[in-house]
Amino acid sequence: MSEFGEAWRRDNPDNSRLDYHFTQRGTGVEGAHSEPNLQIDWYMNRDFRLATLRDVTAPDGPLTVIDFTRYDLPAREPADASFEQPSRNWSLINRINQKRRRPEDAPIPFDSLTAEEKAFIASRVPGL
Repeated sequence: MSEFGEAWRRDNPDNSRLDYHFTQRGTGVEGAHSEPNLQIDWYMNRDFRLATLRDVTAPDGPLTVIDFTRYDLPAREPADASFEQPSRNWSLINRINQKRRRPEDAPIPFDSLTAEEKAFIASRVPGL
């Protein structure tokens, strides 16, 4: 395992070439309750992380964004971090986060993204 990690770091010293997509079908929770009709597609690259959700039994149904984190936006340390009150929450959360910790993290239809956001996504994932 460590040899693989060392080889990976040697071939990928930074995130500049990372660009991958994977599909998750169903929630994987409690067998029969797995929701096999739901599919999440994850797109991850140096510019953003995006997760879309769709019902595969309704191919013309809406595509929903459940996670969209842009890496080109300014990032900052956690607001509550201090010596007296340290924080270990270093999650980069900006547009929509799948963990739904904030009101603005509610899933949204893909079509409701701004034109600028859609163009930003299309620059890395044409045709989405």
